[in-house]
Amino acid sequence: MVTVKTVTKAELQEQLESSEKLMQSLNETWEEKLQKTQEVHKEREKALEELGITVEKNMVGVHAPKKMPHLVNLNEDPLMSECLVYQLKMGRTVVGRLDSNKPAAIRLSGENILEEHCYFDNENGVVTLQASSGSITFLNGKQIAPDQPYKLKSGFRIILGEHHVFRFNNPEEVRKQRDRQRLSLALTEGVDKDVSGGATPITRPDSPASSAADVDWNYAKREAALRLAGLDPDSMPDDQLDSLYEKITKVKSQRGRRLEGSRPESSASFSQLDDMWSEAGRPVQNYDAFTDDTSVVDNQNGTMYDEGSSVTGAASAQIKEMQGQLEAQRIEFENRLNALGEGPSVEAEDLKVEKDHMEKQLVVVQAQMKRLLEMRGRGKIDEDFVPFEPVLYSAKQLRLIRKVLDKWRAHRAFSMAETVLSNAVVVKEVNVISKELDKEVTYNFTIAAGGSLAAPVSALDTIAGLDEFGDVADPVLASATQPSVGVKVVDKAHNAIYVWSLDRLQQQLQKMRNLTTYIDRPQYSQHFSSAQPFYDSPAPEYSFIGNALISLAPLARKLSATSTVPIFCRYTAEAIGSCRVDLKVASVTAPVKRGTGSASSTRPSTRAPSPINNQLQPGCKVNFLLSVDQVKGLGSNDFSSVHLQIRLASLAGPSLRSQEVFHSPVVDLTKSGSSELKFRRTFQLAVTSKILAHMREGYAPIEFFAALQPTYLERMERWDEMREQRYILPKPQLARAPSSSGSSTNLPSMRRSENDFVVEQAHDVIAWLSICELGSDGQYKPVPVLSHGPLDPGSFSLHQGLQRKLNLNLWCNAGKQLPWVAVTKIKVGNVRLLDAKGLAHESESKDMFEVKLGKQQNVEFKPDGTGTLSVDAPWDSSVHESSLLNRVTANGQRILLQIQWSVDIDTCVDPVLFSMDMAVTMQARDAGTPSRFVSMFSSTKRLSKSSSVFRVKLTPPLTRSAKDLWRLDTSEKYVRGEDSLGTWKPRGISVVEDYERLIATEKRSADVQAIKVILAASPPAPYSGSKDAAALLKESLELWQKKFGHEGRIVLSQDPEEDETTGPTTSMLQPPQPLKLVGQSKLMPRSDMSTRSGSLLLLTDAGENTWKKLWFVLRRPHLYIYQHSNELDEVGIISLTGVKVEHSTHMETLLGKPHIFTLFTSSNSHVFAAPNDKELQTWIAKLDPTRLPPAMTA
Repeated sequence: MVTVKTVTKAELQEQLESSEKLMQSLNETWEEKLQKTQEVHKEREKALEELGITVEKNMVGVHAPKKMPHLVNLNEDPLMSECLVYQLKMGRTVVGRLDSNKPAAIRLSGENILEEHCYFDNENGVVTLQASSGSITFLNGKQIAPDQPYKLKSGFRIILGEHHVFRFNNPEEVRKQRDRQRLSLALTEGVDKDVSGGATPITRPDSPASSAADVDWNYAKREAALRLAGLDPDSMPDDQLDSLYEKITKVKSQRGRRLEGSRPESSASFSQLDDMWSEAGRPVQNYDAFTDDTSVVDNQNGTMYDEGSSVTGAASAQIKEMQGQLEAQRIEFENRLNALGEGPSVEAEDLKVEKDHMEKQLVVVQAQMKRLLEMRGRGKIDEDFVPFEPVLYSAKQLRLIRKVLDKWRAHRAFSMAETVLSNAVVVKEVNVISKELDKEVTYNFTIAAGGSLAAPVSALDTIAGLDEFGDVADPVLASATQPSVGVKVVDKAHNAIYVWSLDRLQQQLQKMRNLTTYIDRPQYSQHFSSAQPFYDSPAPEYSFIGNALISLAPLARKLSATSTVPIFCRYTAEAIGSCRVDLKVASVTAPVKRGTGSASSTRPSTRAPSPINNQLQPGCKVNFLLSVDQVKGLGSNDFSSVHLQIRLASLAGPSLRSQEVFHSPVVDLTKSGSSELKFRRTFQLAVTSKILAHMREGYAPIEFFAALQPTYLERMERWDEMREQRYILPKPQLARAPSSSGSSTNLPSMRRSENDFVVEQAHDVIAWLSICELGSDGQYKPVPVLSHGPLDPGSFSLHQGLQRKLNLNLWCNAGKQLPWVAVTKIKVGNVRLLDAKGLAHESESKDMFEVKLGKQQNVEFKPDGTGTLSVDAPWDSSVHESSLLNRVTANGQRILLQIQWSVDIDTCVDPVLFSMDMAVTMQARDAGTPSRFVSMFSSTKRLSKSSSVFRVKLTPPLTRSAKDLWRLDTSEKYVRGEDSLGTWKPRGISVVEDYERLIATEKRSADVQAIKVILAASPPAPYSGSKDAAALLKESLELWQKKFGHEGRIVLSQDPEEDETTGPTTSMLQPPQPLKLVGQSKLMPRSDMSTRSGSLLLLTDAGENTWKKLWFVLRRPHLYIYQHSNELDEVGIISLTGVKVEHSTHMETLLGKPHIFTLFTSSNSHVFAAPNDKELQTWIAKLDPTRLPPAMTA
């Protein structure tokens, strides 16, 4: 069958043309095809060249466009300047923000960049800039008005926002200027030939754009700062501007003629001045040859500055007759230039400080107004609302406030004493673990000085290539600027001493607990390093043993000083030796003033003379020699080798970021004495104002490091024990007369009640959550919870369209020690989807909605020492407006919701907030409940509630009085295994007192040596004899008896005052007000590692001798309690932190049951009965692995 296809005439013509084109391509020779390919390649190269890309053979080059106007970036780093080129094509080029959705050809990031910041219009090579409303755009240092075009010339500086600096280049404009200049030079050359009759060689002047490279980032920023400070030429009146420019021109012309040839660098002496006042960066000759394209036009005022007329004529004619006046004017002008060079930076810094202060005040006022509106919106009266009156301070006042606050924060003795007493139990615990595991290391408190002595490390121990990154092992200690409490590690295994911060000690303590937790399970304990938690890795070869402190006050006064300085140990606050320190000033180079030329040394100064003429000045350079020798007191009994070092930052202050450390050679004390230890080095510092302030008031420590002997480590331990020795008798009894009855004086001191102490408490709380749905019988029944294992809290199976109620039950093992009152608030929200792969998707409803609590809450404290709290709350899932809760959940997916509740506790200031996630799956309304056979044939368990464990910490507030400081002492708090420490005790307040005494002693010693040098350099004042001997003697005695220092110095005491210990009757009649604690909860991770399980009898009521058989599962750090062995119905938990296990036959006799053991925790005690003796020994060994014999723990 033949198919007939109808084709139109247009289609036939199109097919014919395509066939002809194909035939023509087939008939072309290879030479013709190659020629066409080359033509296309040339057109492509031409297009790329216009874009600034050159392609030649195998080389590709990038250059600035030769025809198209463009922007080049300017950067503070010269190597980063002119690396970005933005071409301004014909038409409009919009500048916008990087993360904006609006179209923009140039996208910038950073502060103050709007979505439509500005745009450039290119019309036939003439480019104009127009800023948008509200944008920050500077042109030649002047902020331009919005919605007004500004014509751009090649070389103009543009600042967008606060950080993006550009220079505008127009190659075609520069090319036209050069052509005009070349034509002008040709005409001038022809006229000169006609006049002189010969050919006079004329050097070609610089083109107007030749100085474009001189217009860098610094120039643009300085130009903007000058205009902001009101020192730009545009703001000056015409007469003042003409007079100022005339003086500049005359001075430059005179200096150029006078110093030509002898001082080649004088031609650049006013380069800064040229950059400041000229548009192109240098003076342009023969401005008459240029038209309006080469003039600097102010589009806002419509004025034109033509500078060529003032350069010629008057300069040479009036120089001689104005010689006398010019000298004074020149000095005045140079002083003004110095002010211009220094003033804008200082003023800009002050303006920034004041701006930040105003912004902070504005934020506070806005927050206050928002709070007031919220109060009025809730209908509350605002009578108690105290309005905030913002106070605006100047930069000088802010600096004074900051200085006072820094001085106030430096008094840290009281806060450090609080830290020592409240963390004493932590130091005791790490020593107990170290003793049990035979690690040959002890820990105790010390004070880590701030600054360069915060974490002193020997330069010989640092790892090559990591010095610049600092101490990564303990960043908290390395970055400390103020004294803080640290932990001294006496490492006898490596013969070293070093310091840890308390944060790092907490981290290491957790690792130590892991070793003791899994000591009976080698399959887990083998994955933990047994040495890493106890020592530094690697341990330092040289330990810090002390420092010698010198004052830098003589150096600030250009005085050389030689003094003998004691070497103080930071751990004992005692002098362990001495050394001689020689500080000699070699030379001081005076600061060089810019733009003053060669006559700066002879020019008189108009500034007021300094009251101390021999002091260093900012900007000068000082060279000095520091030598240390004659070291005494360091013997071979304590140290095998020793060396010293000094940090450059110690000499220059914290403003110097350099971490350079200069050390001496190591001296082997077993072969030579400490007198061979010497250090000698020359330093050169460029003095700034901050460095000078440090030299006037600061000190420089010379650090000593040594390889330690075991005898030195033992002496450090004995020193700590000696400082913490306490009298057996109370202090009031020592002052009394001896009693006639000898028995009264031999009574032992009574143990203080634990209720008197205010320490941090930790309690474990179980939260059982169940969701009940309304059934057909009108009763709420709990929905099943499907859990896939011990690590899965389970998912609630909910049905669509049913009323629901949340049931929250809290259980605590502490009983009345955690006296909760009620649940004050419950919130539900933050709906998310958990897919089948375990990935949580972004929440579509992040809001938290408060649910209404039930009318009745049940609070019960049972006889076994436990406490419960239960509450019901109706929950309507439709308030979340989430599609996840409205539709049926797909197979394998879950819906996560965040639930929060607050519990009011009688001993806490505010309710304690709890938060966790609950998972639900939505099913159809008529869907059945999961079968119970699911848990029989798979690992999925069908539960009735979801359980989570929280650790609640109740932290005492800071003590407000020194007499209550002893209440924070945790050194007497029981720690399991503390009997192994014997008489050892952690350091107390004495460590703070030793540090305060050390700082005062070494600073006083350094000040005395510095005053001796300063007084020796000053000639004694002649005695005028105006005062008689009696008056002089009286004044001397008054000065001698005058008390210096702080009058209200706080006296720290670790023991209570006498009236608190000797007046029990008063304390019983008037009991002290209990301190309110600050509560904080943390969700504990779930564990699936079960080390022991079995049934035991638990004593639930000791008064009635009631026992209950329960199922126990040991998953450290908790002992879980279940009703049955299927582990479906959880009853409670027992925390094993600091647990103590005891087995006594007396308890068996008393309770009438065999195989009894008692479990003591920090908040409760529990009595268990095992089925037989084997089970008894096994449970005791599992609950307290440290009781195992060494053969079993190996």
